[in-house]
Amino acid sequence: MISLRFFLFFVFFSPLLLPHYVSANENGNSPPLLPAIWETPTLYENKTNKYLQEVTIIGRYHGQYWYADSNENNTDGWENRRIYLGFNIKLLQTFTLEAQINISNDYDPFYDGLYDAFLQWEDSSKEFAISVGRLDYVYTGLERSTSSKRLLTMERVPLVSQIMPGEVIGGYTKGKTETFSYHAGLFSGSITDEFSSFEGGVAALLGFSGKTALFYDKGSLHLDYLYNNGNEKNNAFKPYHHIVSLWHKGTLGPLECGIDLTMAKGIDDISDVWGITLLPTYDLSHDLIISGDKLQAAFRYHYASSNDKYGLTFNRRYEQKVTSGQGDSYDAFYLGLNYYIFRHKLKLMAGFEYFQMDNVADTNEDGSISVQSSVDGWSFVSGIRLYF
Repeated sequence: MISLRFFLFFVFFSPLLLPHYVSANENGNSPPLLPAIWETPTLYENKTNKYLQEVTIIGRYHGQYWYADSNENNTDGWENRRIYLGFNIKLLQTFTLEAQINISNDYDPFYDGLYDAFLQWEDSSKEFAISVGRLDYVYTGLERSTSSKRLLTMERVPLVSQIMPGEVIGGYTKGKTETFSYHAGLFSGSITDEFSSFEGGVAALLGFSGKTALFYDKGSLHLDYLYNNGNEKNNAFKPYHHIVSLWHKGTLGPLECGIDLTMAKGIDDISDVWGITLLPTYDLSHDLIISGDKLQAAFRYHYASSNDKYGLTFNRRYEQKVTSGQGDSYDAFYLGLNYYIFRHKLKLMAGFEYFQMDNVADTNEDGSISVQSSVDGWSFVSGIRLYF
């Protein structure tokens, strides 16, 4: 952590110490010092070499302080939320080879499995690509289609964690035209710390999107469908046969707004669930402290419901730290601030969220079931998001 703190001190205070390097360039972009720091992990670059074009060390660090409180309990702590480290190699002009490991939160053990490891081919027009290997599942719905590097809130809503997979093994393809795009994938239903035993059946993805501004300056409308064949040995996908997400994202000046409707049909006795998410952000200020920075306000409302009783779970971060059980309807309001020092590559975030779950059933120590008509609480999370 010493090296990280030194890095943050250097980035935050160098604008005061080195004014020559922190004035905006002609295009009003970030200070020259910041791109120079982020170029350091590039070990080799030669775009004209027909065999090997680039070798780069890549990684991600997300650290955050959290406090959670409910009508049952309260607690707080610090979490090294994500620590990834690996490499990205571009070769033969059209191929990308990438691999990253997951480093455990307390560094003991240091290695905690693969995060991703894949080979991607992309045509020269950048309009079609195929990826094969271990992939981060960022393909369905408004929030799950957004990498954690670019999330606008501290955490995704609990319904996303409940029904969407994390990393998957398989193949994924995407393509686009001027106004239309599509994507599809075929994945193994099983996953290990490294790869797959291919014993857990299969899952398939299909999605379409088109440029649709609605009442914004620009925007896009998306429809995603995920199918899981329900193999009993499946451990990569959640127990839902069908997941459908219809979502839209648009921008109007400093305002960006996303809305998502997601439905999931459970396997066997797992309840069907659905949810709606509204996620607007507004850019409050630019060039607030250093040239190229941005201060942004983020708001999110989320509602989820289950067809049967007790079909919803609390968010693992950090609601389950202060409450437990399952309910049948859930509301949450999030309000946060994001300070972009160097775009999404380096930003500080903080968010307050109020949540409420109705008709919550929980198992007591003696095995009996207790039911509460409502459980509510709130959480505050703040931290740093950094990737290179």
